[in-house]
Amino acid sequence: MKPKRAAIIGAGMAGVSAAKSLAASGWEVVVFEKSRGWGGRCATKGIEGCVVDHGAQYFTMRDASFEAAVREACGDSLRAIDAPVVDPDGRHLEAGPMFYHADGNNRLARALGAGLDVRTGVEVNGGLEIVGAPFDTVVSTAPWPQTCKLAGIPVVSNPYAPCLAALLVYDFPWTQVARHRYAVRDEASNELTWSACENHKTGRIADGLTVLVAHASKGFSREHLEDDPSDWSAILRRRAEQLWNIPPTALRHIHPHRWRFARVTQKIAPSGLPSDWIFAGDLLSASRVESAWIAGRNAVAHLL
Repeated sequence: MKPKRAAIIGAGMAGVSAAKSLAASGWEVVVFEKSRGWGGRCATKGIEGCVVDHGAQYFTMRDASFEAAVREACGDSLRAIDAPVVDPDGRHLEAGPMFYHADGNNRLARALGAGLDVRTGVEVNGGLEIVGAPFDTVVSTAPWPQTCKLAGIPVVSNPYAPCLAALLVYDFPWTQVARHRYAVRDEASNELTWSACENHKTGRIADGLTVLVAHASKGFSREHLEDDPSDWSAILRRRAEQLWNIPPTALRHIHPHRWRFARVTQKIAPSGLPSDWIFAGDLLSASRVESAWIAGRNAVAHLL
């Protein structure tokens, strides 16, 4: 019999996981990604000679099957972050073992998806007839509101919170303050809830520079989502400089980025999709890298 064919929408962690599961079961699988690269929110940017993760800062490996897949796929490129996450007063916070890919966290999806047919820069408009080829099943890992639009059904709710992010590059040596902590988390802040120093990722940052990644609170991100990026990124920058004791005059480059579907804030049961569609996004689990991988794998288990 001719093998069944599946179209996977999205080359992030959930999409790669779903695709690998189907391919291992004998399906013909094609992954379509509208961006130029893999990874989804495991996003990495080259800036000022540095390699910076401006989406998922790190990933955990609490699930044994995910850990086994990552260790096999990444080999020596798998690295651990040793410095702690602290609160604004310097007290250590529980974070668990934190890992990253040596060449950028976007490389994690590529490593795990080795051998897949992934077509980047392709905009999918819905239906089983995608890019001129028929498929038996469509598996969408796009955020739920985007999946609804692609499938032609009403968008009833948006269960995600946005996140405004700023990449900050400083002509400033890696100070003792930054060396002894990886990140500062402040869930009580109305502006900046997370800032991390990318210098802790070996070989990523050019000599003489300090690079921070700042993520705004959910409330701040919602309030300023459509504002001029130069306005809200300046606020995040000032707060980060205070936390990390870096003089404003040392700023070399600032790059703002909007994540419109950053975190799942409300659990809903996806429904109403056409019979030949499956949703496999992180809405089914949690907003962690490994959770997206597990969601992709589990979502196709019923189909298989």
